[in-house]
Amino acid sequence: MKLFMFSKNIDNKMAHKNGMYFETFYEHVEKTEKYLERIIDKFDLERILGNLFSEIGIDSSHIQTIKEIIKYHDIGKLTDEFQEGLIKGKIKVTHSDVGFYTIATLLTDKLLSENLKKDEFLFLFFLSTVVSRHHSVLFDIDKVITWNENKEKFVKDILENIETINDKGEIVKKTKQVFEKIKQLKIYKKIEFYILYKLINSLLITSDYLATLEFMKGVEISINAIDKTLKKAILENISSRNIEGNFNPYIDENFDRLKAMKKENISDINTLRSVMAARVEEKFKNSNKKVFFIEIPTGGGKTNISLRLISRLLENKKKVFYVIPFINIIEQNFEYFSKFIPKEHITRYDHKYLNVTDDENKEKTFTQMLFLNFPFVFSTHVGFFDMFFRNGKSDNFNFYQLANSVVVLDEVQAYNPKFWNTLSNLFYYLSKYLNTTIIIMSATLPDFTKFVDKGSFVEDLSPDVVEHKIFNRVNTLFLKENHTFEEKVLEEINESKKVLIVVNTVKKSYEIYENLEDKINGEIYLLNSTLLDIRKKELIDYIKSYDKEKPLILVSTQSIEAGVDLDFDVGFRAFSILDSIIQTMGRVNRNARLSRATLYLFDDGMWKKIYGSDVRKKILEENFSKFKNGSLTLKDFYMLTIENLKKKINK
Repeated sequence: MKLFMFSKNIDNKMAHKNGMYFETFYEHVEKTEKYLERIIDKFDLERILGNLFSEIGIDSSHIQTIKEIIKYHDIGKLTDEFQEGLIKGKIKVTHSDVGFYTIATLLTDKLLSENLKKDEFLFLFFLSTVVSRHHSVLFDIDKVITWNENKEKFVKDILENIETINDKGEIVKKTKQVFEKIKQLKIYKKIEFYILYKLINSLLITSDYLATLEFMKGVEISINAIDKTLKKAILENISSRNIEGNFNPYIDENFDRLKAMKKENISDINTLRSVMAARVEEKFKNSNKKVFFIEIPTGGGKTNISLRLISRLLENKKKVFYVIPFINIIEQNFEYFSKFIPKEHITRYDHKYLNVTDDENKEKTFTQMLFLNFPFVFSTHVGFFDMFFRNGKSDNFNFYQLANSVVVLDEVQAYNPKFWNTLSNLFYYLSKYLNTTIIIMSATLPDFTKFVDKGSFVEDLSPDVVEHKIFNRVNTLFLKENHTFEEKVLEEINESKKVLIVVNTVKKSYEIYENLEDKINGEIYLLNSTLLDIRKKELIDYIKSYDKEKPLILVSTQSIEAGVDLDFDVGFRAFSILDSIIQTMGRVNRNARLSRATLYLFDDGMWKKIYGSDVRKKILEENFSKFKNGSLTLKDFYMLTIENLKKKINK
């Protein structure tokens, strides 16, 4: 269905001004269409759009109508007032809302002439509201669909150029009446429409930005996604023996033997990691699901397992988002993946990362980062979920990139339980409507699927050897009441080479560090969030390679808990929620060097304050004695948490 058919020559209408040069309206339309088609082609969005249209009950032929609306989104610039302001360099009128009112009028004309059915009209009407907000944040639709009397003159002015409308005044009058009726309707509330609305907005603002950039700065942007060349390079690197620490060739050569190996025949940590990788991958390749849970104990090789799973998806996926809640894990996983992914195809999206490039065109470099125009993106969970839940323009630029992509969420237990229900539904709808493959990984994995009544949409890939005795390498013991914390530390330092102490606050870490500094005959270091990143990395590298005779103590906060590859002989942990305790255990006897090690727990009185609003704190308080005597397992703990949250949701 053609919406935009001009009876008058509008070649003299301009869209942008750059110094003494003007870009015509048609030139901007053509550039916008060029980028729109590039994005749709690169991310295979035609099929995604078709499925969403079908789900809502609208014929997929109207995808072309939406494309037209995106191409001509700046139609509001055709008014005499805007053109005069553009020429003089002083624009006093808006164009985005005028553009929406004009498009709504054209749709009304199609409805009245019976070229559109009522449900098609409403659908296209609501979607076209994205035009009114393409230079600002998205509003709820019902805040946009109020007819603005002040804009009526502008709409009539633009309609003078449209050949399909005869009585301009009458159709504007009818459109005004339609607005009044629509305000009384219950507009689309379905999640399918929300996803489609965000997707259309993302396509519009991205295509518009890149088209404008090309005219204003002379920069043309290619849309980057996983292709055959990149796939070949990654697979070759994964199979290469020239990459330090790469044990994937060993897994590939022994795949059948590893996946069939009996638990009792596994005698070392490296073999166990390889067995887990093979068994997870075997389940994965035989599954037809799109959402996967994988529970891998700390030190079990989660990062490499995710790399191998991603390698199996390269043929049909366009992008990979690796989402992690902690900056230090992003740094480590990014560094690991960079061994296998060519550097021009991988980036980080967090506040501590600066993309240094030799490219002289700073505008292009900035745009590449703004649009995350890399096939592999390592992101904080804030940066990632903002794409879905926030309504700012910069937040929604890259929403379309979720389609036909892979999302790996690591350390998912770090998310506040009050969001578990939301995350469960998000995983379901992304996989269903955007064909997103989601891999959820953790050493302590809560079962989010308990919240979603959608049947079994998740495949659990956790290998049957996660409870191998090699992973049962640390005992947890509460300090006896006749033992002070400091006494026990000094006692252990005489028997152990490396000692880890983890507390809940920065203040407490300084206090313990200062108390112990002059009392030990060895080295003591402090690791918390106040350290500069470069110093933190130096310290971790130093401790990792430490081989002196004298003992070493590291006093830390939760900064040590997730992803830090350090191995201590004994640990002390101020009591906390069980997730954090499990993570600290992962830094003690990490590589199973000792037949058994101990993590001592002590109550510093801080954990109740820190986790005051967290439902997990209340559950621990109520079951503290059970945990202390060992009768409350982590699985029991999560089930109690989920049951508690479901009761609140039902209320």
